[in-house]
Amino acid sequence: MATTYPFARRLNATCVAGLLSITSAGAFASGFALIEQSVSSMGTAYAGSGSAAEDASFIFFNPASMSELKGTQVTGGMHIVLPETEFTGSAALNPIYGAGSTTDPASPDTDDAGKIGALPHFAYVRELSDKMNFGITVNVPFGLKTEYRDNWVGRFSSTAGEVRTINLNPALSFEVDDHVTVGVGLSVMYANLIFENVVHSNFPTFPSADVPVKIDVDDWGFGWNVGALLKPTDSTRFGVAYRSSVEVELAGSRSSPFGIPGAATDANVRLPDSLLLSAYHEVDDQWAVMADVTWTQWSRIDALLFRFSDTTTSTIPVKFNDSFRYAIGASYKYDDRWKFRGGLAFDETPVPSPEFRLSALPDEDRTWLTFGAGYQYSKKLSFDIGYAHLFIDDTSINSTDGYSSLAAPLKEGQHRITGNYEAAVDIISAQVNWKM
Repeated sequence: MATTYPFARRLNATCVAGLLSITSAGAFASGFALIEQSVSSMGTAYAGSGSAAEDASFIFFNPASMSELKGTQVTGGMHIVLPETEFTGSAALNPIYGAGSTTDPASPDTDDAGKIGALPHFAYVRELSDKMNFGITVNVPFGLKTEYRDNWVGRFSSTAGEVRTINLNPALSFEVDDHVTVGVGLSVMYANLIFENVVHSNFPTFPSADVPVKIDVDDWGFGWNVGALLKPTDSTRFGVAYRSSVEVELAGSRSSPFGIPGAATDANVRLPDSLLLSAYHEVDDQWAVMADVTWTQWSRIDALLFRFSDTTTSTIPVKFNDSFRYAIGASYKYDDRWKFRGGLAFDETPVPSPEFRLSALPDEDRTWLTFGAGYQYSKKLSFDIGYAHLFIDDTSINSTDGYSSLAAPLKEGQHRITGNYEAAVDIISAQVNWKM
């Protein structure tokens, strides 16, 4: 059995909790997933994302939707995300060396963790034959950016963190007959996680009681996706698509100043799989309605084991629940150039309770209200714009930054943060589509 000094164990546990909070936090969809992969579909709150098949961006959701696209098409878009995440609360310090709990009144008890973000996406589709299409998407399926003031009360949970992912997804579709198309794709994903927080020290040998710590880990992972598009009539389409989990074996380092030894860090993270059911119906030449239900298997993330090169390990319980997303939307074709869209969606959080909600995870149920428009500039060139406002339920937090890996008698962790978040998100998006 490995033996470490108590402070090293505290350092490890605190770093692990912070890394977990970044891995598990998301700002714009449930958990840490990002659904913003199409501007035209965002206009309907992503209802019909697996069946509407308006342009190349839809193939991320269902590779079989390529059968509706002719010739060669390219789509590129950008989402500007404007979050507000206001925290109000307090923190209690439970040092291993010392009696009882003490509050931290000298530090700010409010902070805004939301930071402006930009999410790009790109898609390319080429018709290989009357029955087969090839496509590829490049996008950001998971991500997060949070940043607090260095001296805020929850600094022992996190001060800054960022998740960056890039997913390359080549795919093929094959038209079985006039009513059925199937598609299959491969995901090649890069993930990078950066986390910064503070460790409380009671040791007189260190120049400060607040010791900053940083973890930086990354790696590549692989997955796959399949889908089908069913067309019972010319005006009705149903889509079903499954995207597999992706296992990423993260590796990197833990570092800190003040002479605290660094350590190589590794952890296995299994990103969740999802199942999408989608429907699209053209009511007449102008109106169309659509609906989606998406299930995400967040329960794959029950606990995470992190290993450090100084032979210590830490296990952090997560206890995520599976979640559902429900969306309805409609589009109206005003004339040959203009199309208008609107949608409403409800997105469940996988976080089971305030006890499992960390400071970099102010995630809660949210309701989407979206609007969008498409403009056909010429036969080859078109544009889409979209706007979404996310109403996020008030979020409570009552969690610690470390668990049973700490030395007795502390069983729940050395720092507890208690409070509430008030959050909302605005998203402004634009997209260009080119038919060759």
